[in-house]
Amino acid sequence: MKKWLLRRNKADIGKMAESLHISPVIANILANRGIGTYESAVKYLSCDEDMMYDGYLFKDMDKAVDLIMKAVDAGDKIAVYGDYDVDGVMSSVILYKTLKHFGADVMYYVPHRQKEGYGMNISSIGELKNAGVKVIFACDNGIAAVEEAKAAENSGMTLIILDHHEPPVEFDGEEEKEILPRAAAVVDHKRKDCPYPFKALCAGGMAFKFAKLFFEACGEPFILKDELLGFAAMATICDIVDLLDENRIMAKNGLKCINESKNPGLCALIDKAGIEKGAVTEYHVGFILGPCVNATGRLESAGESVELFITEDMRQAEKLAQRLVELNSERKVLTARAAQRAVDIIENTEIGKDNVIVIYDEEIHESIAGIVAGRIKEKYYKPTVVITKGEDMAKGSARSIEGYNMFLELSKNKELFCRFGGHPMAAGLSLKKENIDILRRRLNLEFSLTKEDMIPSIHIEKALEFSEINLKLADELAELAPFGKANPSPVFGTKNVFAEKIRLVGKEKNIMQISFRDLKTGISIKGISFGGLEDFEKQCAEIYGREKTARVLEGLDGVKADIIYSIGVNTYLGRSSVQLNISDFRL
Repeated sequence: MKKWLLRRNKADIGKMAESLHISPVIANILANRGIGTYESAVKYLSCDEDMMYDGYLFKDMDKAVDLIMKAVDAGDKIAVYGDYDVDGVMSSVILYKTLKHFGADVMYYVPHRQKEGYGMNISSIGELKNAGVKVIFACDNGIAAVEEAKAAENSGMTLIILDHHEPPVEFDGEEEKEILPRAAAVVDHKRKDCPYPFKALCAGGMAFKFAKLFFEACGEPFILKDELLGFAAMATICDIVDLLDENRIMAKNGLKCINESKNPGLCALIDKAGIEKGAVTEYHVGFILGPCVNATGRLESAGESVELFITEDMRQAEKLAQRLVELNSERKVLTARAAQRAVDIIENTEIGKDNVIVIYDEEIHESIAGIVAGRIKEKYYKPTVVITKGEDMAKGSARSIEGYNMFLELSKNKELFCRFGGHPMAAGLSLKKENIDILRRRLNLEFSLTKEDMIPSIHIEKALEFSEINLKLADELAELAPFGKANPSPVFGTKNVFAEKIRLVGKEKNIMQISFRDLKTGISIKGISFGGLEDFEKQCAEIYGREKTARVLEGLDGVKADIIYSIGVNTYLGRSSVQLNISDFRL
């Protein structure tokens, strides 16, 4: 069973609700997210773009703006060197369109996932040099490119880095030492000497900040703002960064820009993906549009995605958008097969007993290793590394659980890797095949989480009575969107309710529509559970026996339960009512 944890805060909820003119429930949610001052609460609720931080607070941002401006004025050829995921694509598009607007001699370069791998490499630097490039503007990569930076310098090229990843470190005994590449400008809020107050921006968000400053430095109004903010929002949502502070401002306002966008590529992708124009939410960006963009980098070249968003030709945009959708369908099939292969390995080998799962399977496509690692992590709730055969060595992706810093644990074993990088929750790596078993042994020997740490948790915002739940509250909760990391869709709990009637619906009759009645007040509210039938049936049979369980699932009998849920709205035949979306329950 999952742990149910009630979030705690020390805020004066009544005073907070009164001063902000919000309900106590909403005030409690804000306090749970660490929003404890009037200014931070107004910033969260208003999402006013004017409340974002000055981009010049980034260490070296002034240098980056100045260097690019001089390169544009001199007619020097600039290469925007991106990455093959959504963040890398969107930051590349933002920088490319910004520089193109000012007549720069600019090109984009996105490395091929299988042939080149993540980040800069020395051979591509040579190619860019031969193409006449004088300035490399790396985005969403570069912070770990120590040797590549030396190669660029030796080739007489200027390197500017705009990255949000952790700088590489080395350990001198117990002391951690940061290593920065030698570049003309290194803009990264994760570097220790960077005073930028918000440390969770993705590269797309940073690129947007650069674009704004560049327009200002050139003395022009920021006429590309809405278009570029939409791209920054896509990067922010898809890169799974904290949706608080500036990220929340960019995501919320950027979603409006996406829904009003006239960008040919974005409009075509929304249409080909089957999404209603003007109705795009963070769900559509994160689970439909984003995967389509990612699919090009996984199965072909992410350059197709960059081209989609910079083209002005509607026919070309439609053709590219259709290609992205088709590639994503192919990716889904590959992922399902690979995930099943990984499960078979875990279930039938000693690996299944490990606390940190490290799988090597040459048949898993290199490009979907990260997705597979994520699925395995969710299924078993264990830190997971999925490794497969690369072009010249083994390559893999890692995904972690709460409390386990994957980047730090890999850093402790950095001598095993040819290259690696990432975040506490995710990382990419390349290593020799003979080092895989060594990595598996070390990660498990050094594992320090307890059994309690290995139980997944559901964090509850507040215990509610049914009398507190109504359409007004549902509307207030909807205003807290977009939801994501660090700003999850609020989850509540109510004890001792009666599930008086259950109806099984859906093609496979595995979705439960439930009528709940609060035994204290007699108030009834309808709920729905999309993935809880198996667990419900198991709990019910253990407590009441199979005969009553059958009657309950036929809607002929009821049971008491404690429930965890989010609050939504169900509209049917023009009438709206509150609906509880059930996350978990205990009978």
